Amino acid sequence: MNFEANRKRDEVDMRVRKLAEHFPQLEVRCLRTMMFYIHTTHEVYNEMSGKLSEHGLSVGKMKILMPLFVYRKSLTPSELAAYSGVTRSTMTSVIDGLERDGLIKRASLNDRRMTAIHLTEKGMELINTTVPAYASFVAGIMQDFTEEDHETLVRLLHKLSDGLERFRNS
Repeated sequence: MNFEANRKRDEVDMRVRKLAEHFPQLEVRCLRTMMFYIHTTHEVYNEMSGKLSEHGLSVGKMKILMPLFVYRKSLTPSELAAYSGVTRSTMTSVIDGLERDGLIKRASLNDRRMTAIHLTEKGMELINTTVPAYASFVAGIMQDFTEEDHETLVRLLHKLSDGLERFRNS
C-alpha cells in the first residue's frame, strides 16, 4: 500500500476513534469500514467523471446512452429511467441535454402518445470511443485484483446491498 493510501486509512481511523469517544455505542468496525468505502467510492466516481468529461459526457448521460447502445433499439423514457435507476424528472433534463448534443433523437411510437429515444450516429461513435477508454481506466485501477479478489468484492457488495435492503424494509 502506498503512502497516500496509508495516510487516508489512518485519517479514517482517527475520525472514527474521535466519534467513538463521543458515542460509545457506535459499531466502530462497521463505521470505519463504511467511511473507507464511501471515501474510496467517492474518489473512483470523481476520477470516472473526469475521464467521461474528457469526452463531453457525465455518469448520468452514460446511464442513458449505454442501454440504447447495448440493446440497439429505441427505448421509452420510462424504460431508460428503469435501466438507469434515475427519476423521470432527472431523465427529462438529461435527455434534453443529450438531444441538444446530437447524441440521441426522440421519435413518436405507433400511437404518438409515447416517445422513443434512439442513439444517433454521433452517439454511436462517441460510445465506441468512450467505452474502451473507460474500460482501460477500470482495468488500470483494478490491476492488482486477482480473480478471487473480484469475486470477493462482488460477494461483499451483494452483502452490503442486502443489508441496505433489509434496513429499508424494517
